[in-house]
Amino acid sequence: MKRLMVKMGLLVLAAGTLGGIAAPSVASAKTKAKPTFTNTDLKRYYKSAKSKTAFYFKTYKSSGKTGTLLIFGDFNGANANVKYGVPSSIKSSKNKRTLTTKYKLIEFKTKDNKTTTSLSKKNYTFKLTKKTSTTFSTKVYGTKLNRRLATSGKSYTYTKTKTSPASAYAKKYVKPVMLKKYTEAFDSASTLTAAQKKAYATEYTNTAVKTMINNFNYKA
Repeated sequence: MKRLMVKMGLLVLAAGTLGGIAAPSVASAKTKAKPTFTNTDLKRYYKSAKSKTAFYFKTYKSSGKTGTLLIFGDFNGANANVKYGVPSSIKSSKNKRTLTTKYKLIEFKTKDNKTTTSLSKKNYTFKLTKKTSTTFSTKVYGTKLNRRLATSGKSYTYTKTKTSPASAYAKKYVKPVMLKKYTEAFDSASTLTAAQKKAYATEYTNTAVKTMINNFNYKA
């Protein structure tokens, strides 16, 4: 993916230093100010147990340039996957309570055992609204393997966290489903002993969980 970033000359956009987003406003003596976005917010992870998803803005440096990736992890059991988006703009509303992000997805295509990457032609948009100092809301659109952050779909509340939720979410939502899936698959193998079936099911499950975690915790 690093080659793709260099080749496409991805937008030089540092999500953690957006113009117009500074320190949170101070409440007056009579009126409690509504929470606004800060630079720190864009350096955190966002997780939603109800939707079984999480996302964050990943800042990377390549060839002396700084860019941003939007990484969305869908930990929904057998449909678990990670999507990478390339933001073209991240703008704050006038009241600094909503961020509007426009992005394109990185698409992966495999042919003859060779994987190529490209940016989607379609632009996507999602809005992240700050509710409290630690909670935010946005929408998720799509089903199964095609869920993504959007301006339409089902609304969810996300909690801001300093640490990646990938490991906890993958073990809680992905591992049980994948273990069941692989156990059923290997149970039909008449040439394997019960111990071998269990061992293979466990091995394949652990690999799937590890891959999901690593893909979410992408290191540029």
